[in-house]
Amino acid sequence: MDTTTTSNWRDQLHPETRQLLLNNIMNKLKIGHPLGDYDEDLEFQKIAHSIEQKSYGGATNQADYFDEIASKLLLLEKAREREWRSQLRPDSRQRIVNKIMEKIGRHLPVSRPEGSQELWKIARRLEEKIFAAASSQTDYLRKISLKMLTMETIYQGRHEHANPEPEQEPKNAGMD
Repeated sequence: MDTTTTSNWRDQLHPETRQLLLNNIMNKLKIGHPLGDYDEDLEFQKIAHSIEQKSYGGATNQADYFDEIASKLLLLEKAREREWRSQLRPDSRQRIVNKIMEKIGRHLPVSRPEGSQELWKIARRLEEKIFAAASSQTDYLRKISLKMLTMETIYQGRHEHANPEPEQEPKNAGMD
């Protein structure tokens, strides 16, 4: 392997470019984290610097370096998507279960405590199923909204079929 070619691309890479990539890595690491203290920022800087250094040191050319950085950024993004579940507050999920219960209870009223408990179990299972299937918090909220809208539409359709509009007699019905 020609070492002049390998080191040559490094000589041509502007320090500002490396700094921009380092800042981009830092920003990806900080997504979803509240503004931290000085020690936390230092930790993010160390991680970002390590990622950039390994990519820089392991690359054979500039394109390889950029591909490696892009790959690492994508991995950070994917990890962040998986991490969204731990960032969702439990009381938020409970409020959603309560809304589902309210929606179901409006159309399937229960009078006994056992019925209310069953309603809660149904709402909880539905929320857990959507929570497990969602790929992000946005996807989770979209799926919950869609399910609530679907339930409302189904209940309205059933109500319309159960209480059809009374048919009106034609005005000339008895005049033959």
